[in-house]
Amino acid sequence: MTAYLGETDPRWAEHSGQGGHCDDPEWGPEDLKRAAVFLDELAPQARRVFEYLLRHPGRRIHCAELVDKVLGGPNEGDPARRVAGVLSGMSRGQSNSGRRFPFYWWEAPEGSAGASYAVRPSVAAVFLAAQLGQ
Repeated sequence: MTAYLGETDPRWAEHSGQGGHCDDPEWGPEDLKRAAVFLDELAPQARRVFEYLLRHPGRRIHCAELVDKVLGGPNEGDPARRVAGVLSGMSRGQSNSGRRFPFYWWEAPEGSAGASYAVRPSVAAVFLAAQLGQ
């Protein structure tokens, strides 16, 4: 079953992220220019993963799906590490933006493998608007 999180769903606060996932402000409507710069700084694979997340706002997407649908599969090795490695390339853009990472992530429950990722609907709106403005 796919988990969709509404804008105010309390599960957003249960994410696994630290550092750039918590300390800086959330993206908002005033950040369109900042979002456009962030998008321009993304490496191609990171941009593809992020754009996939943007097309599914609020949906928690497992790392295996991201590898299969975005990174060209197959899921050889550890899809969680593969996705995390791709998304770590957002660190410079996140730091330069003065905002938190524009996605959330959750470690898999005990006994499961991989992590899941999602973009808050309001954040997706900011980045989609920034893309339209480019």
